[in-house]
Parts: sequence; C-alpha cells; structure tokens
Amino acid sequence: MIKTERQGLLHLLKIATPFIIITTVYTIFVLALEEYFGDHIYKISGQIGSVFGLAVAFFLGFRMNSAYDRWWEARKIFGELTNNTRSFVAKIYAYYGNEQHFKETKQNDINLKAQKIIELSILYIGQLKNEMHNNLHPKFDDQTNKLFSEFKINTENKISNEILVAITKDIEDNFTTSARIEKGDLMQHINRFYDIQGKAERIKNTPFLMIYSAFTKLIVNFYVILIPLFIGDIDLGGEESGFEFLAVPIMVIISTAFLTINKLANLYGEPFSENKKTSVTIDDICKIIEQNCNEVCSKLK
Repeated sequence: MIKTERQGLLHLLKIATPFIIITTVYTIFVLALEEYFGDHIYKISGQIGSVFGLAVAFFLGFRMNSAYDRWWEARKIFGELTNNTRSFVAKIYAYYGNEQHFKETKQNDINLKAQKIIELSILYIGQLKNEMHNNLHPKFDDQTNKLFSEFKINTENKISNEILVAITKDIEDNFTTSARIEKGDLMQHINRFYDIQGKAERIKNTPFLMIYSAFTKLIVNFYVILIPLFIGDIDLGGEESGFEFLAVPIMVIISTAFLTINKLANLYGEPFSENKKTSVTIDDICKIIEQNCNEVCSKLK
C-alpha cells in the first residue's frame, strides 16, 4: 500500500486544480482593475500582509498537524486490529487442537467449532469496517444468516457487539475448568477487540470541531482575497518591461498553497471517510485480515 510520489502528485494536482483556476481568474481581475484605475490605488502595506500571512501559516500548520494525528491514530488502530486478529485465530487453531481443553471430546466436532469461531471473527472484521462506513445493518447471505441464527446473534442490535458476545459465550461454554489459562488468554483478545472498536468509534463519532474548521476556512479565504492587495503588480524594469505580469503566478502559487493545505487538513481529519485517496485504507486492511483468517481456517478442514 506504499503510494508513489507520482500518484501523490497526481492526487495533489486533482485537489489543487480548482484553486489554481479560481485564484488565477481572481488575480487577473484584481490586477486588471489596478491597471485600469491606476497603480497601487488600493495596495495595503506589505508589512501587514507579512504578519497576517505568518499568523495564518502557523494556524494552518497546527490544523494540518492535528488532522494528521487523527489519521495516524486511525491507522494505528487498524494495525492493532490486524495483529490482535492474527494472534487470536492462531491461538484458536492451537488451543482447539488439544481435546483435553474441551468438554466435547470428538476432535472433528472441536475442529468444526474452531472453524465457526474463525468465521465469526471474519464477520466481525467485515462488520466493523461496515460500521466505520456508516453501514450498520448490511445484507448478509444465507450462510451468514444461518451462522448468526446458530449463535443467536440479533442483527437488530449492534452486530459487531453481538458477534463478540457470541464468541465469548462459546469459549466460556466449551472450555473445561482445567483450561483456565487458555480460556483467559482468549478472553484477553476479546477485550482487545472491544478496546480497538472503542478507539475507532471515538475517532469516527468525534469529528473535528465545526467552529474550528469554519474559522480556519474563513481566515484562509480572507487572507487569499487580500493577497493581491498586499503584493500588487511587480514593476521590475518599468511599466513597459512586462515583468509586472510575474505577480500573477506568484499570487496564484501563494493562494493555492494556503487553500490546498486547508483542504488537505479537512480530508485527513476524517480518516474513515469514503475518500480512498486520503482516508485510512481500511477496506484493504480488512481484506488482508480476512485472508489470513481463512488461511488458518483451512488448516482445520
């Protein structure tokens, strides 16, 4: 899932292109007014622009850093989910391979139970992904509904919680009292699933402060509007030299940079959004987890 610089550049251009067009049109319009009505009739002191721009830059830097922290925290959460799931299904495979741990003594029946626990684990991963994408009650196939019915999972409730409860109860009912260490170990993994889910829901259900985002957008747009008034045209070599047109690309670059950074901060501040370019790639992560689980499950057949 390593993104190349070329892919990143293409996506950056896709985000920045509307800002480039808008700021170019606005800059040419303002400079045309200046040329028509007379040079510098509305130019504001450059010192004010420098101080204001520095303040906006610091503000945007803090905003972008906060957004990236949210994105990276979300990525760590699903990395933790990957590690915990792999360890959990590996221990299911190992512990369920010892008949002495169970009240049921037939190995074929024990293997079948282990397969169903792993299948439930896969369904939990998929359901957690669905819930991060606001799909709380997806449609399941007949085989999944049959498994839910067998483990008495109520799909009207929060399905991810119901699956964890079903796995917990099955482990509690099937392990003997002499297998307290193995059962306790598996229960710790269940607790980690709850912790991971809680962390993910905390990020998803706690959006960036709306007032903070609105204020950032307002102050950045206000500064971009004032940039042509701070800079004006560039009179290098006199009015006839043509160098004054250098003001257009300079203003466009500065304006686009501020607007693009603010846009990126908004995108990275929502790590579970449907935008696959800037959100955490939880679909790909969950596919890898499901593949790993299926590999272990195939050993039990």
